[in-house]
Amino acid sequence: MYHAAKCISCGNCIAACTHQALQLQDDKLKIDRMLCKQCNEQPCVDHCFTDALRMSGRDVSIEELFKIIQRDRQYWGKDGGVTLSGGEPLNQIHFVSDLLKKCYDAYIHTAIETCGQVPWEHFKITIPFIDWIFFDIKHMNTCIHQTGTSSGNSLILSNIKKLNETFQGKLVFRMPFIPGFNNDIENMAAIADLILSTKWKEINLLPLHHLGREKYALLGQEYEGIHYQTPSQQELLEAKTFFKSKDIRCYIGAEMS
Repeated sequence: MYHAAKCISCGNCIAACTHQALQLQDDKLKIDRMLCKQCNEQPCVDHCFTDALRMSGRDVSIEELFKIIQRDRQYWGKDGGVTLSGGEPLNQIHFVSDLLKKCYDAYIHTAIETCGQVPWEHFKITIPFIDWIFFDIKHMNTCIHQTGTSSGNSLILSNIKKLNETFQGKLVFRMPFIPGFNNDIENMAAIADLILSTKWKEINLLPLHHLGREKYALLGQEYEGIHYQTPSQQELLEAKTFFKSKDIRCYIGAEMS
């Protein structure tokens, strides 16, 4: 991540870069991120003395991660556990399945957050070691889903059906609540019908926010969601009332009621 406000244009990072991915233009650092992807050491970050360049993630082994889990376990309380979020955790299926099994064998409660757009085999491998699944439902119309997410929803709906037949744990549906995209009554009615066709009768409305837009700029990416408005409390309460009228337990954000 590049924090331009902290950059003093000293050139240390440019001198340290072994892939010629950095250059100064108008006293601002320009980064060729395709070249950056070829680098495993990131010497530019090490030589940035003003902290204008930072890594936003790092590789970690299962053994290292599990040590942290075990270290913190005493602070969770009796209802605690491990939740794998993302991105999409099931895209890293080998790491995730091994970690979930390790947690399961250690009697650690496990959960995943997923959009469901993964091969069924990824669910099949992991569900023996999962207690809870939080499953996104963004839109029931596959064309609109394609427009908003770059993929249709046929695989997602297929995975829900298969989970309903095979998964014995708890599943909570989640609807990212996005006015102008998926909060129309037709879509919510279709989501309600889907939920009622399963053995799980629970949905969590997640209000759209734009808290991540600054990170896009730091990573040199365009934030495409800015034209969507955050929902009002009234819109959320009306949606909650609608789902409750269908005998579906519904709560907003972090509330549990």
